[in-house]
Amino acid sequence: MQNALVSRTLTAKQSRFIDEYMVDMNGAAAAVRCGYSTRTSRAIAAENLAKPYIKAELQARGAALARELEITRAGVVKNLLEVFNMSRELKNPAAMISSMSTIAKILGYFSPEVKRVEVSAAGQDTLQRFDQMTDAELINMLAAGQGAS
Repeated sequence: MQNALVSRTLTAKQSRFIDEYMVDMNGAAAAVRCGYSTRTSRAIAAENLAKPYIKAELQARGAALARELEITRAGVVKNLLEVFNMSRELKNPAAMISSMSTIAKILGYFSPEVKRVEVSAAGQDTLQRFDQMTDAELINMLAAGQGAS
């Protein structure tokens, strides 16, 4: 199941860390189970989980597991909607919020929105002028109702 390119980069301990992480998705616990000290387990987990080749292996294993279990994003969302509807019938607002929040995360509604803003040469000049002004000058300009001109 392991990607050959990725497995060449992993040490035996890193591979074991991945195995243990896949058990419960708890990095610190996985680090302890594969031999790191409790004192350093959180730092080791964070370090391992930040490594691109470990991330890639975790994604590959997660995708393989999802295929094996025949789990799809649509199926997960459908089941969470069922939970939401059951929670509504049972008048359980906490469960309703939890299921809807999870659906929103899966669908990417909590992802940061990126917008690109381009400033013209005249706008650059105005920004530079504002950057050179003191706070008092900016406040006075706003109080007088003056804008960028």
